[in-house]
Amino acid sequence: MDNSNNSIDSKISNAREGVTQIGKDLRSDAHATIDKLADKVPPATDRLASQAHDGVDKVADTVENASERWAARGKQVVEGYKNICETSRTRVRAAPMVSVLVAAAAGYGISKLLGSRNSK
Repeated sequence: MDNSNNSIDSKISNAREGVTQIGKDLRSDAHATIDKLADKVPPATDRLASQAHDGVDKVADTVENASERWAARGKQVVEGYKNICETSRTRVRAAPMVSVLVAAAAGYGISKLLGSRNSK
């Protein structure tokens, strides 16, 4: 269980780092392209180039913030999953016979629901 949580945390972290790196790469490429264009046009476009740089920075910052929020949300989901699993284990250990009966009743109910669809 610990290895799978570490693996999930690692995957979330790797995904966040990947998105952040893509944002940095895109930011760098966009700045280089803007600079090339600005060199080819009259100096009056310096203001437009500056605004374009600001726009690229805003987009890159938004992507980076979104990846951080997604990583945090992923960690919350993992923690919730761990809590649900632990609570379920505790309840099953406390009343194993009741757990088996509930599982059997749920299986029976699901089979009846799915079975009635096949007969129509």
